[in-house]
Amino acid sequence: MIVFLHIPKTAGSTFQFILENSFGVSACHTNHTKKKVFGQADFDFAKKFFLRLRSIAGHNLIDPLNISIPNPFYMTFLREPVARVFSQYQDSVIGGGNQLSFEECMRTVEIYENLQVKLIAGGRNLDKAKFFLERCDFVGLTEKFDLSLAVLKQVAPCKLNLNYKKRRFHRDNSIKRSLENDDRMKDIAREHNQLDIELYSFAVNEIFPKLCAKAGVNPSDKVASREKYATEIHLKFLMCKYYNMLLYRQICKIVK
Repeated sequence: MIVFLHIPKTAGSTFQFILENSFGVSACHTNHTKKKVFGQADFDFAKKFFLRLRSIAGHNLIDPLNISIPNPFYMTFLREPVARVFSQYQDSVIGGGNQLSFEECMRTVEIYENLQVKLIAGGRNLDKAKFFLERCDFVGLTEKFDLSLAVLKQVAPCKLNLNYKKRRFHRDNSIKRSLENDDRMKDIAREHNQLDIELYSFAVNEIFPKLCAKAGVNPSDKVASREKYATEIHLKFLMCKYYNMLLYRQICKIVK
């Protein structure tokens, strides 16, 4: 059972396309529960609803070690924290209508502060987050997305269709570039994400190299992109999307 904790703005939507295009109606998108935390009762229900459940994935798989799952294959992607926060802010402005300044968001909006640690550990607990990464069967890096997929190909518990189409990205990155060129904004982002910075360093320097060694891959290798698709129109992906949206999501509204 693949258990994918999807941290926002880490290329997780692109990776969820891979899972959903691999497993079709056997892939559960946990966000459709509309619950802040996907817990044991939600998993037990998903097992009944998805008769051949192969994967669960979503933003709300917070502290996933708390859920009793048979034969779990834990995985996540991490991203350099300052870049992730800048990307999240840009997304909130372009796609979410956010009118707050970046500095205001950093001061007042919780999701901009150490989000990677908080989603993994269920709170600001760096040691617990590191323990999860050590327990993980796979930890990918957004900055090395295709290399990460090359590692995953070797360690995955089953065969996956690793070809993808990029999802949820903006062609206009002017907001993010403006923040990247402002040293003060970078300092503010670092100040509010010290735990995430430590966790990311741990992943880059200790976790990812070990996974590469296990997979027989050099961490500095250049690999060909697996971005092979021009559209998301693929049978298994569409079956998964509509099964989750039109059935699972609606049933969750009733039983919640």
